[in-house]
Amino acid sequence: MATGTLLSAAQKTAFDRDGYFIAEAFLSAGEVESIRNEISAIVDRYPDVPEELVQIEPAVRRGAVKPERVELGVRKLFRMTRHNALFRSLAHHPQMVGMAVELLGPDVALFQSMLLMKPPRFGGQKVWHQDNAYFRLEPNDVFGFWIALDDADVENGCMHVIPGSHREGIGEHGGVADDYGLSSAPTADDAVACVMKSGDALVFHGETYHYTPPNTTDRRRRALQYHYASTHCRSSKDSPFKSTKPEVIVAGVGAEAPAAG
Repeated sequence: MATGTLLSAAQKTAFDRDGYFIAEAFLSAGEVESIRNEISAIVDRYPDVPEELVQIEPAVRRGAVKPERVELGVRKLFRMTRHNALFRSLAHHPQMVGMAVELLGPDVALFQSMLLMKPPRFGGQKVWHQDNAYFRLEPNDVFGFWIALDDADVENGCMHVIPGSHREGIGEHGGVADDYGLSSAPTADDAVACVMKSGDALVFHGETYHYTPPNTTDRRRRALQYHYASTHCRSSKDSPFKSTKPEVIVAGVGAEAPAAG
């Protein structure tokens, strides 16, 4: 690795060529555990939380499934950095911000934060899509960290990607809400399953095709997803979703200082 950089030459090559790479042991076991604990603390306050923050699995909302406790019925947490000090501080994580600056340039924002919960036995699939099909940022200087908080494999819903798909532009998408996805899904033969250990991070371009299958196991499959973008990006006028402002500016002009402590 070159002096003063976080990305190895191999990682940078893989990101440019394939649109993704996996950074093993990206977060420590202690960091993972603190995030898991904060998830529980947030969900324990549900429904006395901001409406966007905690989103319930559709099967649970319909009454088709009754989980053992509320947390096991949560589909995702959304925009946590707007509502929670720990997740806001994580936006400034030196490894994430450092890699973001190397990939995007000096002016960087945490554009969107999510926690994807994929509960055991009934956590649904997320259809093939590109994240920048939601954001429609121009230029497309946006990428995500998908950090496993549990061991992730095909059976419990790990990420699947199509190498090189980020170079093809934004494909046609259709559907609504969580079913918004590519109108023509890739074939399974082209997909790579990203089997990961807890604490590993998938770093992927905002236009890389990706998908997660349902969780058919009794195991959990929580994942932290932070998208970073250049602050020079703007949502295009043809965006199918309401444009949003970045959650936290983390580097360069207008950067918020990390919280002390």
